[in-house]
Amino acid sequence: MKRNLSVWLLYDAANSFLMAAVTGLYLGQWIVIDNGFDDIWYGGTFTLATLLLLLTSPFWGAWSDKLGRRKPFISWMTIVLIVFGFLLSFTVNSQFSVLFRVMMALAFFLVIQYVYQISLIFYNSLLDKLSTSKSRGKISGLGSAVGSFGWIVGVALLLPFNEGKITLFGQPGRTQVFLPGVILFALLAWPMLLWFREPRVKEIKEKISFKDIYNKTIQGLKDLLKKNRNVTLFLLAFFFISDAIQTGELYFAILMDQIFKVSDPVKVQILGMMFLIAVPAAYVLGRLADKYGTKRLLVLVCFDLILIFALCFVASDPRILYLFAVFAGIGWGGFYTLFRALLVKISPRSQLGEYFGFYSTFERFASIVGPLTWGVITLMLREHGILKYRVAGFGLVFLMIIGLFLLTKVKEEKVFA
Repeated sequence: MKRNLSVWLLYDAANSFLMAAVTGLYLGQWIVIDNGFDDIWYGGTFTLATLLLLLTSPFWGAWSDKLGRRKPFISWMTIVLIVFGFLLSFTVNSQFSVLFRVMMALAFFLVIQYVYQISLIFYNSLLDKLSTSKSRGKISGLGSAVGSFGWIVGVALLLPFNEGKITLFGQPGRTQVFLPGVILFALLAWPMLLWFREPRVKEIKEKISFKDIYNKTIQGLKDLLKKNRNVTLFLLAFFFISDAIQTGELYFAILMDQIFKVSDPVKVQILGMMFLIAVPAAYVLGRLADKYGTKRLLVLVCFDLILIFALCFVASDPRILYLFAVFAGIGWGGFYTLFRALLVKISPRSQLGEYFGFYSTFERFASIVGPLTWGVITLMLREHGILKYRVAGFGLVFLMIIGLFLLTKVKEEKVFA
């Protein structure tokens, strides 16, 4: 049990190393700022990956429930992430034209995002096997804390590559971070593949077919909408709030550059401070949720995020970013910890993988609407400087308010009829 938990946590840190390299802080800025492409190219690729996830994640979740196993899916998806991470690393540092390098980088980013997001279905589902009803919030919080700590360490280790102090091959700058990021991911992910022992369950003998999974998924969705209104409300609330968070996370480094005019080391400092606060916040809020109630703390966390997001989109003084780092760190650390724990609490145990598939679907549907809306707004207002980012930002705040209202209607117990 302890070994399983250790390598499960280490895998969360590994994901953070990979995402620190290939998301907004480095890849997004390389595409939008360094190469002059509009925001929608980067956000649109993220949206396309999420759309593929939206269409397939319930099937993956239902398939794993039928097999009764999660680790095999994690194992081969990890290998795919490593391979495409290396392809991305070598392509951005190649001698091909800017257009070709950016287009190929977006293609590899599409695959990486899709596979990474799918793998989280199986990774999150293992929480049920690693915890009890009394420790679920604590273990979920510990996972989020380790992931946040991994991100902090990751960006710190990658910064010298970004600043041109270390150049492996090709041109110095942001393109140098991808290869070390992928190598660190591979090193930290490998123990999960080697040493995690998933409890064996009786394997279903009947043949597994796409039609079976389709029927099970559709029936599960019907049951969710008709019989489990409580989880439906929960997922809708999650959709609206996650929409804002995912979009903000995707573009935050670009926002700091365009609105606050800060350098990359300062961006890393702000984001590092935020995640440094998120580490203990995730763990502490997880523990408090076990004692005082998950929903109560989740409402407070969402209220905190709404206020600090609104402040960030009206401000222009870079000093406000440090205040943002504190309160967003608390909110960020608690949000996914508490939402994940609450879903386990209100869902049928026998359909947990399927419900995490629905959770992932709603989360990623938000990741379609948010970045696409952001991209369209900034494209339409491209001649209006930073105003385009402020308008898009307050759209996110409005969605979070809707989500918080729906969350207050969710009951913190299993309600299946």
